[in-house]
Amino acid sequence: MLKLALAKLPELCALMQKEAELLVPAKNKAGKVDYKAYAEGVEICLNEKTSRSAKDAFFPQVENLLKFKSEGKNLSLEQILPPDHATILFGVKACDARSFKLLDKVFLSNPVDSYYKARRENCLIIGLGCAEPEETCFCATFGIDATNPEADINTWVVGEELYWAPISEKGQELTDKLSVIFAEADSKAADYARANGIACFTKEYQRPSEEIV
Repeated sequence: MLKLALAKLPELCALMQKEAELLVPAKNKAGKVDYKAYAEGVEICLNEKTSRSAKDAFFPQVENLLKFKSEGKNLSLEQILPPDHATILFGVKACDARSFKLLDKVFLSNPVDSYYKARRENCLIIGLGCAEPEETCFCATFGIDATNPEADINTWVVGEELYWAPISEKGQELTDKLSVIFAEADSKAADYARANGIACFTKEYQRPSEEIV
C-alpha cells in the first residue's frame, strides 16, 4: 500500500491528467459537489457527497449519435461513436462502483450498447472508501463493503494522508506511472488497515501499536 500527503493531491492529479482525461468530485457554480474535468485550480472535495452519481461519466446529458446526409432520394447515415480516449474517474464510492457492474449486465449484453461499451472500457475507476457510512446507507443491505469499492484502485483518507492500493492490472499500470509521487505506507499500519477495514479509516485513526499488529 502507498500513501501521499493530501497537500500533494493537486500534483497527483496533474500527473494523472497527463495519462487520461481526469474526472474528480469538485464544487460546481451552485456550490454542490459533482464530477467535473480536472484543471489547475479545481478544488477537489473528497469529504462531501456528490449531488449526482458517478454514472454520469457513462451517460452524458447530450451527445450526437448519428449524422445523416441526403442527396435527392438517397439518405446516408453515419454512427458517431464516443472519442476513443482514456478516462480516469477519481473518488468513486462503493455504492456507485457496484452500480457499474449492474449496468454492465444491461448495456454489455446483446444487443450491446456501443456508446456505453466504449466509455466503460476506456475508463479506470479509482474508488474512495467511506470512513463513516451512514446508518441509512444501503451498502450493508446489499452486501457492499463501503470501505473497499469494487474499483481498479482503492484509496482512503486517513488524517492528512491519502492511502492508495492498486487492485486490477490496469490500476497497477497507472500506479507504476505515478510511483514517483508516492511513499510506501508503514507496513504495520497497512496490514492493520486491510484486516480491520472501517475500524481503521476513521477521523479517530490511531497508528496501531506493536501489540495490535
